Amino acid sequence: MVTIKASYTILPKKPTPGGFLWLSDIDQVARLYHPRTIYVFDAKHNHDTLIKQMRNSLSKILCHYYPLAGRLRRIEEGGRLELNCNAKGVLLIEAESTKSLHDYGDFLGESIMDLVPIADYTNTPLEELPLLLVQVTSFLGDEAFSVGVAISHTLYDGLAAIQFINSWAKLARGDTLEPHEMPFLDRTVLKVTSPPSPPRFDHLEYKPLPLILGRCDNTVEKNKKVIATMLKLTAEQVERLKNKANDDESRKQGSRPFSRFEAIAAHVWRCACKARGLEENQPTVVRFNVDIRNRITPPLPRNYFGNALSLTATSSHVGEILSNSLSHVAQKIRKAIEAVTQEYIGSQIDVIRGQKDVDSARALYFGSNEGKNALFYGNPNLLITSWMSMPVNEADFGWGKPVHFGVANMATQDRVILFRSLDGDGSIVLTIHFQMELMELFKKLIYEEI
Repeated sequence: MVTIKASYTILPKKPTPGGFLWLSDIDQVARLYHPRTIYVFDAKHNHDTLIKQMRNSLSKILCHYYPLAGRLRRIEEGGRLELNCNAKGVLLIEAESTKSLHDYGDFLGESIMDLVPIADYTNTPLEELPLLLVQVTSFLGDEAFSVGVAISHTLYDGLAAIQFINSWAKLARGDTLEPHEMPFLDRTVLKVTSPPSPPRFDHLEYKPLPLILGRCDNTVEKNKKVIATMLKLTAEQVERLKNKANDDESRKQGSRPFSRFEAIAAHVWRCACKARGLEENQPTVVRFNVDIRNRITPPLPRNYFGNALSLTATSSHVGEILSNSLSHVAQKIRKAIEAVTQEYIGSQIDVIRGQKDVDSARALYFGSNEGKNALFYGNPNLLITSWMSMPVNEADFGWGKPVHFGVANMATQDRVILFRSLDGDGSIVLTIHFQMELMELFKKLIYEEI
C-alpha cells in the first residue's frame, strides 16, 4: 500500500522566458498522454532530506527546461496545440509505501502503478494539466526509494526524456551542467512553410495493420489475457545474435554488419511468429521509430528537446520470416531504417500536414482515438521501441545509480521495449507484453534460437 503524504507545485527557481512556443508537426501527432517511467534506488536514506533535495533540484532544472513548467492549449479546431510558457509549474508527489523493495519483485505487476503519477485527462482541462508529474516514494524502512516520472509526450521523445532526467539528477547530486548539456528548445528548425505536397513514397507505416486471416476485426486477439515479462540477453548472447545475422551470405553481399537492433528485432519478430503458430501466408508488420536528429540537413542538435522520431515499418509473411535466415529478416529491418531519409521525412510531414486536422493525422499513428478504436499493434504484428542508445543508468540523484529502470504503462499488447541493462555489462533487457497463453513458448524460443 502506498500513502500520498503531500503534493507540491514546483516552480522554476528563477524567472524564465514567457510567451508561446510553436510545436512541430511531429510533436502534434505524438500521443496525447503522459508516458510513465520508473527508477528504483536501493539506498538507505532520510525521507525528509530526499524530498527536500528532489524539490530543490527540480526547481533548478526547470530554469533550463522551462517549457515543462508551462501548459498546452488548443489553438484551432481539429486539435493543433501550442505551448504556453507561463511557468505554472510541475507536480511533485511525496509518498511512502508499506512494502519493501523486494516485495515489488521485477516491478512488472499491477502494484507498480502505485509508484508512478497519473495525469488526469478526464477531469482536468488541458490548459491546467501539468506537463511533468513526479512521484518520489520511500519503501518500508527507508531502505530504498523510487522516482516515478510522467511527461507529456507532446513535448519530448525518449532521448529527450532521458537527457532531462539525467540533467536533473546531475543538479540533484550537486554538479553543474556543461554548455553542451543545455536543452535546445527551438522547434522551428522543423518548421515547413511551403504548402504540403502529395506523398512521394508508399508509406507502409500509415496503412492499416493486417488482421489474422479469416478475421474481420481484432476483437478476439484484443480480448485475450496479456502478461508482461522482462528478459535479459547477455552481452555474449547479443554478440551471438549479431554473428548469426552476419552470416557468410550477408558478408558476400558487401553490406556493413548488422547492428544490435537489427539483429535483436529480427530475432524477436521470428520468435513471435513461431510462438503464434500462424499460417505461412499470414501477413505481419513490424513498426518502430527512427531517430532523425542526424538524418536531416542541417542535423538537429543532439540535445534537441522535442519529438524527433520518424515512424517506419516493414512487412512480410510468416512463411518468409520462418523459412529464411536471421540475416534475411534483419535485412528487412535494415531497409525500413534506411528508407528514413530527409526526403522520406519530408514526405511524412507532408502527409501529416495534408490531413484535414491534427486529430486525423494522429489517427494514422494510433487509430481514431485512444479508446476502443485505438490502433491494435498485437497479433499478427509487433511494435518495437529501442532505447538501447540511451544512458538510463546515469540517473544518480545523489544516492547512487538505479537498480531498476522500466516503463510503467507499456500495456500495449505485443509491444517490445529494448534498453541497456543497468548492470553495465553490455547486456540488453527486453520487456514485452505478450499473450499469456503464448508467453512461455515465446520465452523458450528467445533463448533456444540463440
